[in-house]
Amino acid sequence: MALLSGFGAVNCPYTYMSYFLRNVTDSDILALERRLLQTMDMIVSKKKRIAMTRRQMYQRGEDQNKQTGFWGMIKSVTSTQTGSENLTLIQQEVDALEELSRQLFLETVDLQATKVTNLCVQ
Repeated sequence: MALLSGFGAVNCPYTYMSYFLRNVTDSDILALERRLLQTMDMIVSKKKRIAMTRRQMYQRGEDQNKQTGFWGMIKSVTSTQTGSENLTLIQQEVDALEELSRQLFLETVDLQATKVTNLCVQ
């Protein structure tokens, strides 16, 4: 009796596991990988934009530091740096895209593992 109970406890979940597995095709994996690559391209382009803006701000900062005297001090106090506000916004977008890329990567790995498991079960 114990032997049949053990066999049933092991065989039943293995038999019904196919109901809970989702069918994963190569096109699903390729579509997800394509989204991941697009996200990575967006991250690279935004980081490049951040670097270019910082470079321009640095170069403008050197030009502003060359101006001395009373009017140079007044200009440095009254001028607003819209680039730094823009940089923080772009950096927040980059952080969000990096988190999205992590999630897409994990989902891609999960889909590939599910596909392998489906092949082994069938």
